Amino acid sequence: MRYVGYSELFHDAGLAFVDEEGHIEFATHAERYTQFKFDHSLPEYMFDWIKEDDHVTFYEDIKLRNSSDYHKGSLKNSAMDAWLAQAKPARHHLRNFNNITSAIVHDDYLTHHQSHAAMAYYTRPWESSEDTVTLTLDGFGEAQSYCLFDHNLKLLDHWTVPKSIGIPYTQVVKSIGMKPMEDEYVIMGLAAYGEDKWSKDLIDYFNRLPAYEEFNIITRRGHIAMQELCKIVHKLAQSTEQKNTAASIQKFAEHFIVDRAVEARKYGKKLCYGGGVAQNVVANTLIHNLNIFDDIWIAPAPTDAGSALGAAAHSYCVANNKTRINWKNSFLGHKIEGDPNPKKIVEHLLKYKVCGLATGKAEYGPRALGNRSLIADVRYDVKDTVNDIKRRQRFRPFAPAIMEEFVDDYFDGPTNEYMQYQAKALHDYKSVTHVDGTARVQVVKKDCGSLFRNVLEEYYEQTGVPMLLNTSLNIRGKPMVNTKKDGQHWQSMYGVKVFS
Repeated sequence: MRYVGYSELFHDAGLAFVDEEGHIEFATHAERYTQFKFDHSLPEYMFDWIKEDDHVTFYEDIKLRNSSDYHKGSLKNSAMDAWLAQAKPARHHLRNFNNITSAIVHDDYLTHHQSHAAMAYYTRPWESSEDTVTLTLDGFGEAQSYCLFDHNLKLLDHWTVPKSIGIPYTQVVKSIGMKPMEDEYVIMGLAAYGEDKWSKDLIDYFNRLPAYEEFNIITRRGHIAMQELCKIVHKLAQSTEQKNTAASIQKFAEHFIVDRAVEARKYGKKLCYGGGVAQNVVANTLIHNLNIFDDIWIAPAPTDAGSALGAAAHSYCVANNKTRINWKNSFLGHKIEGDPNPKKIVEHLLKYKVCGLATGKAEYGPRALGNRSLIADVRYDVKDTVNDIKRRQRFRPFAPAIMEEFVDDYFDGPTNEYMQYQAKALHDYKSVTHVDGTARVQVVKKDCGSLFRNVLEEYYEQTGVPMLLNTSLNIRGKPMVNTKKDGQHWQSMYGVKVFS
C-alpha cells in the first residue's frame, strides 16, 4: 500500500506518493503536465496512477470549504473574486471519492493549514520532534491564515480572515495591474527599488483586527471584512509609485512574519515553516537573523501543490507511528532519461553564455534547482539578456547557484540548497546580484542528486568561478519545462539550446 496525497481546486494542484517505508516515490505539480501556470485541477489521467490498495488523502476540509457563503454562490462578483477565483476557473468540481474507478479511495482529509504544516514538519532534517514548533502563513485556507502547531501537529494558535498577511500582499499585486497569486515574486523584487511610504498605516489598521472571529468558515460577515481590508490596501497602493507600494507592502509583511516567528519561539526551539508566505526570502532571512531558533526548516514546496505531499506524509506517519518521511531532495517529479555531457554543456556556455538543462527528475516546489533550469555564465552581465528570453521585467533579479565549499567566499548571510534566504554578495558579478547588493543563493552540494553539480565543477575547472546564474526553464506566465518534448519545444520557440 502507498500513501497518496492530492491538492486541487483552489490554488496550484499537486499529487504525491509515499511508499510503506516512508520514501517519496513521486511528487509533482499539475501545471507541469498541463503547462498552465498554477493550474488548480489535476488532469484526469493522473488518477489512473493511483492503485486499488492506495490510501488517498485530500489536503483540505472540503465540506467546511464548501459550506462558506462564497462557495454557495451568494457572494459572486465581489471585490475578492480576483483572489478567490483563479485566472482560469476550475475545469471540474471536487472528485467524488467513490467515483474514481481506478482506485478505492479513502475519504480522508486534513485541513488546509494542517497540510501545509505536515509538508514542513514531516520533511524536516532533524530526528527529535519534541522541541519543534510548526508555523504556517498564507492568504487563507478554509478560513485560517496563520497557524501554530506543536510537535504532535496540535493547533496552538491561529488567525482567521480578514486577519491575513497574504491577502493584502496579493491585493497590492492586483492594485498595480499585475496578476494575483502569481506576481507576488515580482513585488518582492520590486520592493528593493522603492521606499516604504505607508506600511505603518496598514500595520496600525491590521493590529486592530480581531485575531479570529467566532465563525470558522468564510461567512458573509468574514467576506465583507476581507473586502474592507482590500479596499484599504487598494487605496494605499494608489497613493504612491509602484516601487514604493512594493516596498511598503513588503515591510508590512516582514513586520508580521517576524512577529509570528517570535510567537512561535514560545512553543519550541526548532522551527518548521510552511505556507505560501514562506516563499518570501527577505522575511525568511529576518527570521534566521533573529537567532532565536536552534534550527529552522522551511518547506521546500510550501505552496498548495506541496500540501499534496503533506497530506500523504501525514497519513504515512500516523499509520506507522513515525514523525518523519525520508526526504532527500526536491527531485521527485517526471524523469527525463538521458545523460548530457557536462563538458559539452560548459563548452556551449562559454561560447553562447546561456543554455537550458532538462534532465533527470523534475523539481517539486517553486524553484528550478538544476534539472529544469536556464543557466548562464556569471562572468558577463547577462541579466537583461536572460530576462528578455524569459519575457520578464528587466528589474527582476536572478539567483546564483554555487558549489557548497565556496559559499563563504562569495556570500555573507544565510544560504541553503532551496534558495530560501537572502545573502549579501561579496563579489562583483552583477548578473546574480540584486540592486540592494543581495542574492537568493542556491547551495549545490556534492550529493545534491543532480547533474547540475557536475556542470558547476566543469565550469569551475574551465573558468575558476564556482557559480552560475540559475533560473527556471520557462517564460513568464508559463510553468517550467517538464518533459523532453517540452524542452525541445522550448528550444525551437526561444532559440536557446536545451540539453537533455
